[in-house]
Amino acid sequence: MRCRKPLAPFAFLTLIAFLALPLRAEESASAPSAPPAKMTLAIDGKPILPTNGTVAGVWFFADFDGEKQSQLLLLGHENAGPDGLPNYRLAADLAPGEKVELTVPAAAGKEITFDSYPEAYVKNAVSASVADGLSKLTLFWTGPADNIVITRPFFPAKSDPGTMSVTLAGFRAGGEPVSLDPQRRVIDVNPIAVSPNMTPYLTDALIEWDWRMQDGIETPREPRTFRQAIEKRLPQVRAMIADLAENAETEEEETLFTSFEEEYAALFGRLDELNAASNTADTYYQDLWRDLHRLRRKATLANPKFNTGPLVFAKHVPTVGSHQLTQSYGFLTRPGGGVFVLDKPGKSMDVRCLTAGFPNGGFLYPSVSYDGQSILFSFCAAETAPDKWSFPSTWGNQYQHIWRMNADGSDPVQLTGGDCDDFAPRELPDGKIIFSSTRRGGFHRCGMGPCPVFTLAVAGPDGSDPHPISVHETHEWTPDVMNDGRVIYTRWDYVDRDAVYYQNLWTTRPDGTDVRIYYGNNTFNPNGVWEPKSIPGSSKIMAIGGPHHGMSAGSVMLLDNSRGVDGSEAVTRLTPEVLYPEGEVPLPYGRVGTDFNRFDEVYSGGWDANRPDRPADRVTDQPEEQRRWPVHAFKAPFPLSETYFIASYSFDTLIGELGSNIPNQFGIYFCDAFGTRELIYRDPNISSVWAMPLAPRPEQPTYISTLPEPAEPDGSLKPAQFFIQNVYESWPFEIPEKIKSLRIVQVLPKTTPHANTPMVGAANASPGKQVLGTVPVEEDGSAQFVVPARIPFLIQALGEDGQMVQGMRSLIYGQPGETVSCTGCHEDRLAAVPATPAATIASRKTEPQRLTPGPSGSKPFSYPILVQPVLDRLCADCHGEDDPAGGISLTGTPDGRFSKSYNALIPSVSFTYWGAPDGNNEPLTTPYLFGTRQSKLIRMLEEGHHEVELTDGDWERLYTWIDGGNALFYGTFKPEDQERQQRGEQIEGPDME
Repeated sequence: MRCRKPLAPFAFLTLIAFLALPLRAEESASAPSAPPAKMTLAIDGKPILPTNGTVAGVWFFADFDGEKQSQLLLLGHENAGPDGLPNYRLAADLAPGEKVELTVPAAAGKEITFDSYPEAYVKNAVSASVADGLSKLTLFWTGPADNIVITRPFFPAKSDPGTMSVTLAGFRAGGEPVSLDPQRRVIDVNPIAVSPNMTPYLTDALIEWDWRMQDGIETPREPRTFRQAIEKRLPQVRAMIADLAENAETEEEETLFTSFEEEYAALFGRLDELNAASNTADTYYQDLWRDLHRLRRKATLANPKFNTGPLVFAKHVPTVGSHQLTQSYGFLTRPGGGVFVLDKPGKSMDVRCLTAGFPNGGFLYPSVSYDGQSILFSFCAAETAPDKWSFPSTWGNQYQHIWRMNADGSDPVQLTGGDCDDFAPRELPDGKIIFSSTRRGGFHRCGMGPCPVFTLAVAGPDGSDPHPISVHETHEWTPDVMNDGRVIYTRWDYVDRDAVYYQNLWTTRPDGTDVRIYYGNNTFNPNGVWEPKSIPGSSKIMAIGGPHHGMSAGSVMLLDNSRGVDGSEAVTRLTPEVLYPEGEVPLPYGRVGTDFNRFDEVYSGGWDANRPDRPADRVTDQPEEQRRWPVHAFKAPFPLSETYFIASYSFDTLIGELGSNIPNQFGIYFCDAFGTRELIYRDPNISSVWAMPLAPRPEQPTYISTLPEPAEPDGSLKPAQFFIQNVYESWPFEIPEKIKSLRIVQVLPKTTPHANTPMVGAANASPGKQVLGTVPVEEDGSAQFVVPARIPFLIQALGEDGQMVQGMRSLIYGQPGETVSCTGCHEDRLAAVPATPAATIASRKTEPQRLTPGPSGSKPFSYPILVQPVLDRLCADCHGEDDPAGGISLTGTPDGRFSKSYNALIPSVSFTYWGAPDGNNEPLTTPYLFGTRQSKLIRMLEEGHHEVELTDGDWERLYTWIDGGNALFYGTFKPEDQERQQRGEQIEGPDME
């Protein structure tokens, strides 16, 4: 790919609305019919459009594909000056012999005036004139370069040889402030270009502008004075410097950090002097404000934690639509960018491209090997982006695949291929690669799409034998290796419950064994925990607290699950100025079909999960930064310690479904827990994300798999063995009655795209189910049994009458030959394991229990085979086809998607799904929440219904239907097999297990 490809526009891409989601709100403003003319710019007569703009007011002008070397950086807003007037500054580096001409229609017929720096050279470099009724500002420098030295306004340094630097500010026309709002670039489906390296003078200007935007200096919303900004920043800088001094490891560091403390004290003294003077204008605080930020940056860059050496990162355009599912699909790629190296972070913003020879496409998730000698990343070739997300026209024609190249970009090799997406690769300590992949097959359940399911997969170092290690029913994201050798990742876990809140952290061993919840599976806020990363020398995890209906971005959080596996006790917010999108502040609905040039308008309406029926610890008062930059966000944190980290940050509003995010929202920052956010790199035209040191890193322990040979002598997979110590060990709810047995219910992946197409029962967006069987529970509450390997299932605890007392709304599985154990049902994971006898009854038995199959029609699941025979025998006389009693027909005659009896009985049956019962908002399942114990039908039959007498087998069939099958009708998503089942025919089984 040509990493310095000419700037090309890009179109806003559409996203199909998900079922059961609210309609979009009216947009806050419509485009004016006759927008005012914008400022234009030309270099030696060639029109130059700016890079894609940002809400922070950054516009970069350069000739991307020519030899013109002059560069300009326009900084400002139309309404951020005093009294809401325009306020702009223009930093320029002029190449000898080049003329830069700005035309400013807003100043038509008036001479433009301005303040300038350095004044000594303005008379030779700048002129303003009125021509053809328009005002033109011309910057030129004819040279020769006679050893001119420019003292820059931000950082003392020499000008680049052969250029001349100048800054203009305070633009006025006829004495009034004038807008320099530029003509905006149209964005279409073509690749987004990367910007050329900015000159040092312009990067200095960009850094100070970033300070201004962070502090609210000349911002459109929540502006602050220099004095206010100083008073807020001083304690943050003091805390950071104190931390450096406290943790100094050498005498040289101690001396340096002590000098920072002295500089800080001097700045504090200057503030006292300014405050003591009467009627001190705020402009007098400007130099002090700038010196404070210089000290902050100097101390940050002196921090040994940030002595990272080169950083590798990706320049990346967010995919079509904004959703945690769509952010990695190849078929939604918006092309542009590449893998880059920032060689001197904090000292220079010059970058080099490692993927210059690649075709156009999208690059994701670069990751450095343990030895620092190679880089893994994923790439999808794409000449253009799709103009909308549609099925099947844009699905299945391009995919993300994993690549490896040397650290210098040489010898790139594609490691995976085929008709699947493979992304987010991470090297394992044994040299293998773990990643997210759609190889398992299937689709998500709760919305439109298509949204192929991706789960954890592993391949050899050379990409050989790529295969899933997870059979989870729906999506899993971005694995990372923990310091104890386990793998941590995000899993979407919404079996039989709300789909929005449960994308949180799980762990597994690299061979797919020992799958366990790590944090948040019963937590309402944030909606999702994304991009987890292990922290050097720590047992804690750094991650993003973000939305469901948007890409993985939000607030950076530190997780300590020794303080809790749910709720806020385990969380320290490292970026408290950013609230959780959707969980605490509405995530704006994305605009569909409009262009990106409206990025700086305030959105109205959005995805809002902060509801009274979903109680959680939430921040309700918006920090000033959140009000200043609505729904600003961090992404891709890389921890250097529990306190210091690298992350990408966006002033621009994070956009949710249905639309797309702007292509250039994220830049790279050095950050800390004290509030430091130092800009290290930003390309004004395209996002920069996933930065990490291009250096060796400490190896983590290698897990040696203890799994036996997976195959039995007959070639079948060895089953997995499960052991429960005591089902009565339940928290926070006690098991209220004696448990006789456990029902094992297989959860079936959805094999067709789009929610409820087709439905498998009355439950909205339900997974498929079938009953594998039951096992007895011993008197002491223990149970030991075997289940077929690589089969996702949930467990239901059954009372002595065979009805469900409590059931799981998550799933578990085992690898061939694996032994999986747990203490009880929803045990307190922070409590000590309860004292037990030397051995449980179940463990003393020589063999684990085999499953006792359920009644016919429970596997494969089929209401016509499981339930209809009972109705035919007991109910047909009164509720037959002709003149049924009460108008209720209980025959198996097809009726719409199901049958007459099913449609008649289902209103009297309690089952669970996204939205019911009672909203289905609670994270934890409580005893008797749904199922037979809550079903009017069962109560009516227990109390006696005319002369109807049910056998034990009849009761078992009804209980199995309602509890075991969650009142489903079908046992497959395959349309032709559903037609057979509706007719009462037997099918072989689901088409994917």
